Amino acid sequence: MQTTIDFANLEFSVESTDVDEDQFVSIWNVAASTMGGDATQARALASKILGFLCKHRCSLVTSSPSDVKYLDEWFERDNSLLYDWKPESDKVDVVSQHAYVPFDLFRNFLLQHKFLGDKNYSPRRVDRVEWFTNDWNVG
Repeated sequence: MQTTIDFANLEFSVESTDVDEDQFVSIWNVAASTMGGDATQARALASKILGFLCKHRCSLVTSSPSDVKYLDEWFERDNSLLYDWKPESDKVDVVSQHAYVPFDLFRNFLLQHKFLGDKNYSPRRVDRVEWFTNDWNVG
């Protein structure tokens, strides 16, 4: 049985304990908090967010040098890491747990660029690699 999830009227939220001193939070934690802790719904939302941010070449995403190295090595072994962001894919978990954004700027970006929670965003493979390689901040 498949559950229908209403992403149309999302109110993005985050737990204060998930935000670091510089106001950064993982995309996974935003999705999980927004979906009330439901992992299946969080994965589906994180999938949409990753696709949206990639399509808009959002440069707010930051990851530590070790996390970027980890993701890069994983991608070299298994390119589905960046190519399989379907809502049921555990690759969404991996990428979104290593992708940090400043929450307020992130939320504003989604509003300004008109993120629609009920729309599918599926960037091309080349755009995914370029976004990860050129637009993510390392720090």
